[in-house]
Amino acid sequence: MEQNKDPQMISKHSSRLPIWVLSPREEQQARKNLKTATYEKCANFVQAMADCAKANGMKVFPTCDKQRDEMKSCLLFYQTDAKYLDDERDKIILEKINKLEELCQKQNSTK
Repeated sequence: MEQNKDPQMISKHSSRLPIWVLSPREEQQARKNLKTATYEKCANFVQAMADCAKANGMKVFPTCDKQRDEMKSCLLFYQTDAKYLDDERDKIILEKINKLEELCQKQNSTK
C-alpha cells in the first residue's frame, strides 16, 4: 500500500498513526462522551433515585432498591454495550477526518 509522502501533508498532520486509530486521550474522551450521553439517556431514572434518596435519608438503600436497580440497569445497558462506545469513537474519527479535509482544502486553495 502506497502512502502519501508529500512533506507538507506529513508536517501538517502531526500524528504518525492512521487517522482511524484513536490516541489514549481520544479514547478517554470517547468514554467520557459515552458517560455523559448515558446519564442524559437515563436522566429520569437517575432523578428518581436522587428524589428517593432525598426523601428517605438514612433509609435510602432498603427503601430505594427499586429505583436503584432501574437506574443501574439503564446505566449498564448503555455503558456495557460496545455499540454505544463505538458510536462515540466514530464521532471522534469523523471529527478528525473533517479537520484533515479542511486542512487539505486550505492547502489546495493557497496553491
